Amino acid sequence: MACCSNCSPTNKRLCALGSATAVCVFALGLGFLWPALVWQIAKSEFVLVPGTELYDNWYDPPIDMYLELYLWNWTNADDYRQENYKPHLEQLGPYTFLERHERVNLTWSEDEDLLTFQQRRIWHYVPEKSVGDYENDRVVTINPVLLTVGYALRNEPEFLPLIDSIIMLNALATSPFYNVLVREMMFDGYDDNLLTSLLSLLAVLPPGALPPIDLPPYDKFGWFFGRNESETYDGTFTVGTGKDHVQNTGVMRLWNGANTTDYYRGRCGQVFGTTGEAWPPFGNLRGNPPNVSVFAPDVCSAVTLEYLDEVERFGIKGLRWYGNDRVFDNGVHYEETACQCTAEDEASCPVLDNGAMDVSRCKFGAPATVSFPHFYLANESYLNAVSGMEPNEEEHRFVMELEPYTGVPLNVKAQLQINLNLRNYGITLLNGIPDVMLPVLWFRQTATITEDLADDIKLILLLPDIGVYVSYGIGAIGLIGLVLAFYFSVTRWKLEGAPPIPSKVAIE
Repeated sequence: MACCSNCSPTNKRLCALGSATAVCVFALGLGFLWPALVWQIAKSEFVLVPGTELYDNWYDPPIDMYLELYLWNWTNADDYRQENYKPHLEQLGPYTFLERHERVNLTWSEDEDLLTFQQRRIWHYVPEKSVGDYENDRVVTINPVLLTVGYALRNEPEFLPLIDSIIMLNALATSPFYNVLVREMMFDGYDDNLLTSLLSLLAVLPPGALPPIDLPPYDKFGWFFGRNESETYDGTFTVGTGKDHVQNTGVMRLWNGANTTDYYRGRCGQVFGTTGEAWPPFGNLRGNPPNVSVFAPDVCSAVTLEYLDEVERFGIKGLRWYGNDRVFDNGVHYEETACQCTAEDEASCPVLDNGAMDVSRCKFGAPATVSFPHFYLANESYLNAVSGMEPNEEEHRFVMELEPYTGVPLNVKAQLQINLNLRNYGITLLNGIPDVMLPVLWFRQTATITEDLADDIKLILLLPDIGVYVSYGIGAIGLIGLVLAFYFSVTRWKLEGAPPIPSKVAIE
């Protein structure tokens, strides 16, 4: 108002009222536009290209991830020929490993809206977070190579007797079981005479004479053998960078160069979801949050999680999704999961009870299935066929927590169990083996946001509110200015502009 000090009272009133009104309008506009402006600026950081915060955290993750491995020890394997026999399983572990991901062979499309890469997963054993003796513990389980041979040749009357006789005559295997060191069963690998002999046989046979056996291309067997530091095991990923649209950030477009796989039908065979580490920012979610999906190379398919509830970590409010009974339903209760069935004839589906998904074609032809640990949420038939399972929601639920505005993962507890579908499949050494779904191992991958990273996210989340609070302050100043303008308009400036009142003079 000082700029109007030499003006007329009318101009003073107009100047004061106009200035105060302009301040109020500016505050109102700032309050409405600031959050949208911050969101537009923030979106430029949610792009998987060098130089952005998202890319830096994705390329070199700032939080530690751990892999906890549990093996199922078959304690009464020697008694399998007894009447009314039921396998009893004992859980070994966890054997815990620090897991690091390195992105290699990165290639961007010409317009930078797609990123193709491979990932190298590196594991280091962490004894202080483990239970048991990783170097010396032993585990008894089914011979997976023998079982795979029988499963692969179950419908091949020409090859099955031939391969079976070769196994027996040459003593390539002498027992239906493995009794090996835990470290051999996991990363080190076990020298299996049957595996190496079959690989040598398949290498010399002409293409037309090859039996339909798809063995792993390794000279040892181990559930994680050949995976540590491998660039190719998980395949080649193509994801959206978010350069074209922020909702494409981290979303899978291709796996191994294709947008579908040959392992499942329909939706189950489509490549979608994210890799679990880079998510598109949701912005301001309203209403019921949507389901989220994680593409898992270990099952050659996406795992879709359902919204559960709200959570809070280090003062950050997030949303939690979980794996429910739809994940491995096989079409038993939910029609949309019928595509998980791998039978040649759809009329034969479902071939498995709900709760265990067939991944045999994804796992080198082994009769393998995936379920939640301890058959959590699975059909009772699986639990009743073995003893030792203790499913627990808190312990065995698959959980993903995200901060909804930015899409930053707050906590991940991804856990799955590998099972083998036991049958004799016409193999002599498997005669008398019980027909059960046998758990062999389960794993849990965990990652939780650190307090330092949480502080950075809090700052991002505060930015929209900071502008609003500033607008409140500016608006308050404008309102005070309006009050003062009105006050001076009806008091001081009005009096200054009125004719002077003559003094009363007494006349005698």
